[in-house]
Amino acid sequence: MRGVRRLGGVDELREARWRAVEARDERMAGLFVYAVRSTGVYCRPGCGARRPLRRNVEFFSTPAEAERAGYRACRRCGPDQDRARDPAVASVIAVCRWLEQPDTDRAPAAMAAELGWSERHLRRRFSEVVGVPIGSYLRAQQAERVRSALRTGMPVIDAAFEAGYGSSRAFYEHGATRLGMTPARYRSGGSGVRIGYTSMVTPIGVVVVARTIRGVCAVRVGTAEAALVAEIAAEFPQALLERDDDGLQDVAVVLAGAVRGDDDATALPVDLQGTAFQVRVWEALRAIPAGDTRSYSEVATQIGAPTAVRAVAGACAANPAALVIPCHRVVRRDGSLGGYRWGVATKQALLAAEAPGRAS
Repeated sequence: MRGVRRLGGVDELREARWRAVEARDERMAGLFVYAVRSTGVYCRPGCGARRPLRRNVEFFSTPAEAERAGYRACRRCGPDQDRARDPAVASVIAVCRWLEQPDTDRAPAAMAAELGWSERHLRRRFSEVVGVPIGSYLRAQQAERVRSALRTGMPVIDAAFEAGYGSSRAFYEHGATRLGMTPARYRSGGSGVRIGYTSMVTPIGVVVVARTIRGVCAVRVGTAEAALVAEIAAEFPQALLERDDDGLQDVAVVLAGAVRGDDDATALPVDLQGTAFQVRVWEALRAIPAGDTRSYSEVATQIGAPTAVRAVAGACAANPAALVIPCHRVVRRDGSLGGYRWGVATKQALLAAEAPGRAS
């Protein structure tokens, strides 16, 4: 299932790098290289070779990384050869290399002092040269390290700490990993995928949450745990569905807090599959702050489809992960609650818990 993504971190950095490739921006040389899957070659951003299709492009911070992945250097642009660089750009490249280390403890102020710059100048210059702020670059590197760790089978939280996140909360807040199964694997019923689940009794009823190694794939609310688990099992008939209370304790804490209005489950990484339209709607819902609501028409306008109000309501009804995709924050234009997959009373309780000025 393809994860719902926010533009930020990895995505923001990839956008900046792709713009540099499109523009053949030689000023970005040394900051990264791009590899072309169809040719097996990696190049400098300013390479004069025919521009590749974006879907065939993979980015690496250094030539060494590209070569470890099996790519060879382009003979035309020589991306593996050192070249003279503007001293200011060389300093920014040094900052990039520092940020790429999983155990880096250099704060921007310390890096600036080491370079003889002010922190303000460093941040401004970094954004100008790299195309993204220092914080976005750091999160992108952490997210890539999480991906690498997950490919080895490492548990999500272990991968987060290995990648340099100081806590599971920091990992969730930045949404470092939003990867999912391929659509083909989802259509096959999750064949070969291990899905762990846990349950909890909350003020809105029993909540069952299921997670793959990459993120939350289902959250159900109801009165009977067995029925909710059976519903998830029917959705993924070929997956290995196992109870894992210890492994999902961190997720359970976030969801329990969300039910009380003390936490926001939209920070949890997800592993969800939907149509392109549904994903756009779910992404818009995850951007609604706790305590706020939007009308169906406002969501439709936000995603660039102002006439698709009914389709937005349909995407809300198809939401597979209560709380994590907060469809309870979508109401009718007149302020009335409208429908909710898990019951209008549940929707009302969740909105009351999130309401500003509620009693604690």
